[in-house]
Amino acid sequence: MPNKGSALLAKKLPRRSREQAPANQSSANAARMAVRGPHAGLEVLDEERERGRESEWENSGEYGKRNMQCGENLGRLLHFFGISSPLDVVWSHAVNSKAKLEAALAPGSKTMFLEADVTWGSCGGVRNLAVMAHPPRTSSDLTFLMFFSRVVEHNRKASHNRRVGVKLDFKDGRCLESCLGLLRDTAGANESVGFPVWLNADVWSGPGARPPSMAPADFFAACFDMYPAGTLSPGWTCWLKFEGPSDAASRLLDPAVLQGYEMQHIEDALRTLPRGVGHVTFP
Repeated sequence: MPNKGSALLAKKLPRRSREQAPANQSSANAARMAVRGPHAGLEVLDEERERGRESEWENSGEYGKRNMQCGENLGRLLHFFGISSPLDVVWSHAVNSKAKLEAALAPGSKTMFLEADVTWGSCGGVRNLAVMAHPPRTSSDLTFLMFFSRVVEHNRKASHNRRVGVKLDFKDGRCLESCLGLLRDTAGANESVGFPVWLNADVWSGPGARPPSMAPADFFAACFDMYPAGTLSPGWTCWLKFEGPSDAASRLLDPAVLQGYEMQHIEDALRTLPRGVGHVTFP
């Protein structure tokens, strides 16, 4: 059975009946269509591309609306920060604690974009909620609610050149509903929280890496349905956990790692991106 994310994407695209299938369809393609994997929605998207047919959703007003909403484009991003080049953006990475967050937002800080990791864990005595931490660490002194509320407060009070954007690196799919729901509720009728939000998750397998824990269809569907104003920033898993110094040294000599990314990684990724998603960044 397709998973929830696949179903959400698939329902946006019209399915063609068996009677509509071309008579000269190759046996290989017929076999591929007959045997559905766990992400059937992605196969539907690919079949639409192969046939050169646009979906009913893409021809609707909702498609145009989401295409315009889905992300801060480059021009708006530069305008928001008052800069002339994206190379001028100053980042603070791994802002996963109260101390790092306050340092990035402090007077005199040059930070423009906060990159933070979101996983499922605990904060204090509270368990099973979205917190700011990078696995294998799953505890933090900063929940996602605390993190995001502080950023919203800062941006409301800050001068134009002191506002910040956020890039959220989702490490666990269980965080999506509560976190994206908070973005949606904060945006309200404005449909945007008023500052750049990049939504990141490693949904593809990179060189020498384990399969991702989050399916592309699940991530994209959640983003589209709950916060379409965000900029999609999907990525690849690209490294295995080191067990020790000797293992780290051997991994550096691994041909799969030395080879790095190939064009095939990009092409495979593009095939799973629904058409008309607006602006997408590759981290």
